[in-house]
Amino acid sequence: MNFLRGSLRMAIFMPVLAFWTVIILAASWLPTTVRGVRLSAWPTTILARFFVHLFNIQFICEEADRIRQHQGFVFPNHLSYLDIILLVYIVPMRFLAKADVRDIPFIGRIATAIGTVYVDRGDKKSRTEARDAIAHSERYPPVALFPEGGIFPPAETLHPFRYGAFEIAIQGKSSILPAVFLYEPLDVVFWGDEPMLTAVWRLAQYRGPIKARLYALRSIQTQPDDDAKQMALELHGAMGAILAYGGHEEDIVESGI
Repeated sequence: MNFLRGSLRMAIFMPVLAFWTVIILAASWLPTTVRGVRLSAWPTTILARFFVHLFNIQFICEEADRIRQHQGFVFPNHLSYLDIILLVYIVPMRFLAKADVRDIPFIGRIATAIGTVYVDRGDKKSRTEARDAIAHSERYPPVALFPEGGIFPPAETLHPFRYGAFEIAIQGKSSILPAVFLYEPLDVVFWGDEPMLTAVWRLAQYRGPIKARLYALRSIQTQPDDDAKQMALELHGAMGAILAYGGHEEDIVESGI
């Protein structure tokens, strides 16, 4: 039964993905913007919402309007490929991604068309160019940076933040909107050291529902004299409390957040 469910979902989704990839690539040639967002980016939100419905994901984000209106950076924790899909579900965001994302079928084409900035972390020149491109980019639509720098086991742990993400925001005097993803069950959607298709296939077979929540914390307006290391440590503590207490407001308040 799980195999049949997964096969049906993939058989439905793959042609839809191919169709919208063609639409996005065609729209990328047009310089048109809609509500401050390039035209080619809007179909990604349609595609993300279709994915969420097809794969039985119950997504809750009570602060979605704040995220849609935010000008600057969104700093979420990173647990799954779903993090990106759910952010785009809210608003067509831009991303900083590893260079090899460009080579993923369909996904790489879409990422390039919507203005994703790629970085080869093993190349100092590439890191510098990506940092400058992100720091001085338009503040809207928001740019998502994952301060953990990737997805690392164990899944339940908020890993140390890289200071570079904060230095980029400070360099551009940009606002940071911290956000925390929570998933249940996490083991179905956690993306470990495996091909993306393997991870999506695991989700496709799952009867569900997958419960996903996104919490947005108070935004931070950076200043040129801010200390990136101190900011990273303080924000790590605040976001770690959300993960530890599962977003229960009474527990978070008692923890001092």
